Amino acid sequence: MYDPIRQKNYVYSGKLGTLIADCIAEKRSFGYLYNTEAKKLSEFSRMTLKYVFPDNTLTQEVVEAWLTRRSTDADKTFYSRFSVIKSFADYLRRHGFEAFMPMRSDLPKLHTHNYVPHVFTHNEIQRFFEAIDSKKSFPSVYEARYHAMMRMIFELLYCCGLRVSEAIFLTEDDVDICAGLLTIRFAKFEKTRYVPMSSAVIADLKCYMDSYVHEPFLFPGRNGQHLSKGAVYEKFRMVLLEAKIPHDGRGKGPRVHDFRHTFACHCLELWIKKSVPLSSVLPRLSTYLGHNTMSATEKYLRMTAENYPEISEKLSEKYGYLIHTEANDETN
Repeated sequence: MYDPIRQKNYVYSGKLGTLIADCIAEKRSFGYLYNTEAKKLSEFSRMTLKYVFPDNTLTQEVVEAWLTRRSTDADKTFYSRFSVIKSFADYLRRHGFEAFMPMRSDLPKLHTHNYVPHVFTHNEIQRFFEAIDSKKSFPSVYEARYHAMMRMIFELLYCCGLRVSEAIFLTEDDVDICAGLLTIRFAKFEKTRYVPMSSAVIADLKCYMDSYVHEPFLFPGRNGQHLSKGAVYEKFRMVLLEAKIPHDGRGKGPRVHDFRHTFACHCLELWIKKSVPLSSVLPRLSTYLGHNTMSATEKYLRMTAENYPEISEKLSEKYGYLIHTEANDETN
């Protein structure tokens, strides 16, 4: 089977090199891809060459040197260094080695962004897809295929709640039309999950694949690799304009990722109107979306209440303790 993402191997230097390699092997034995972390640990191992310390020991001096913030460090870069060294320290301690354990409480707070996700109204969703479907003629075969490809991507984003990276990495082998399932491989948090599709999406995807798919990637670019996020964003902007849905500029939204937020909120809206117990469906929604924690899913309760006043009272009455708790945002 064609696998667009493979494990990457790096060189691990210094006294901790072998233990770093063992730590990475353990993570991967549990099914984690661990490529980004492996690269950072390779960088860390090279840094340790500057220091003198006992064999098989992670000292406070080395950890603090690794965590010294550089002027060029973005918040995410800095915190990823913290996360990877904390995980390595935990591995060492579990295996009986001495290791200094850095504490998150000692770090500065991560700067938060003020972007508020745009939850599309049902009318906006209808206008968006009507704008796509209104185009019937194309100057070339490639343009016709490109249009069909984008239309299918947007349908998967909204109807299945996929992240755009998950959609563009799909291969023909990831689609089981008979079972009505998508296999999302090595998504965020290095998880693989199965995503059921509705009968309408299955029919549209089958039609698209019968007409266009003859390459490893379901949505190929001109170079034979997968379509880029940038290409999806540019088409998204064009369709928003045609559908007369205001856009405030790059970084201000709506974003392509807001289809995923809209999918979750529309699901919750429907379940609440049908009086479906959310205690039974929230865990399913969390699994379906591939969230790492339930708190990431619970935030959609708050977003749903804010966007649908007609059900906010009912939500507050039964689930107010979740709505008013700020959930951790995984950027979903």
